[in-house]
Amino acid sequence: MKKLKYAVIGAGIIGCQHAGVAAKLEEYELVAVADIVEEKAKSLAEEFNIRAYTNYIEMLEKEELDVVSICTPHPTHAEVAIEAMKRGVNVLTEKPMAATVNQCQAMIKESRKRGVKLGVVFQYRFEPRYRKARALISAGELGDVYRGLLRYVTYRDMAYFASAAWRGKWHTEGGGVLINQAVHFVDLFLWMVGKRATEVFAFAGTLGHEIEVEDLVSSAVLFEGGCQGVIQCSTLDYPDMINIEVRGDRGMLLVETSPKNVEGGLRNETRVYLYRNSPPIRRVIFSSLKPGYRRLGCEIEEITEEPSSTRSSHEAVLRDFAKAVLEDREPEVPGEEGMKSVELVNAIILSAAEHTTVKLPLEPARYDALLSKLTNLRSPPWD
Repeated sequence: MKKLKYAVIGAGIIGCQHAGVAAKLEEYELVAVADIVEEKAKSLAEEFNIRAYTNYIEMLEKEELDVVSICTPHPTHAEVAIEAMKRGVNVLTEKPMAATVNQCQAMIKESRKRGVKLGVVFQYRFEPRYRKARALISAGELGDVYRGLLRYVTYRDMAYFASAAWRGKWHTEGGGVLINQAVHFVDLFLWMVGKRATEVFAFAGTLGHEIEVEDLVSSAVLFEGGCQGVIQCSTLDYPDMINIEVRGDRGMLLVETSPKNVEGGLRNETRVYLYRNSPPIRRVIFSSLKPGYRRLGCEIEEITEEPSSTRSSHEAVLRDFAKAVLEDREPEVPGEEGMKSVELVNAIILSAAEHTTVKLPLEPARYDALLSKLTNLRSPPWD
């Protein structure tokens, strides 16, 4: 098997994780790392006996690379990816794909122009339980999906935002809880619902932190076919909780992550359930025109496929991307898929900032104009 010459751009926690996974996979030969912080680049290079660079352009020029992982702050993803693709290098970029739809579209355009692969790291799509859940929904186990719910709430203190100069600012982060913490689950939610979002209305606030971007958001989303969704996210809540609920007339899919008492304190545990209605709700609604309540039956199945560790789910992502390059096929999460969550996040922020309903597909220039305005404002627009 041909080994793909591979490098990591960005030697932070996630970049180190990519390097560690790639070093163990037979599909890759880890050869280099680039980071503007010399100490980080050298540390990672010494760990794996590879070459270190402080300028990623220099690395791209000197190394004969097949694949790079981009693990820099997401507003830089587009610039870095396009420079790599110009040199014929296949790009796997961390989440979110970029900060704006316009950046995503530029990345996709360049990948098509150069004939290289572009993939996005949404590793939860590779989790066995979520994959089975998505397959059941796609196979019609829920019937026609008409409602969805995403709740993602977590906690971040001001020390977190002070840990890197780019955090909490419109210019360098492009948003708050939505684009950074919640985007994994925005993607997972859209993937499971399986319908195109057409309209958004949202409220946002910065209620607990001294930052420019949102730390609380609530939005209503209309999908094709009349399906309705609700998304609520925050960095104000402890303990963390994540819920994804997808409903159709035949049943419900529930992903529930909540804290449980264990030795030593609280620990989050994730459970995935499939509820099957008997008979389907719409059949019951019209089964009789006589007044009265007809009881529904429901079977509950827990989806118990062994969950992956964070490292092994990244392993699945990197292995899939290698196969996409070697077999000349699309990766499981190509640029077009990665852009969906960015578009919805952009639309939610636009709706909240302008107090208006936003239609999708989003007009990229409209959001770019808002982001430029917010960058100059340097404060929350909803105060």
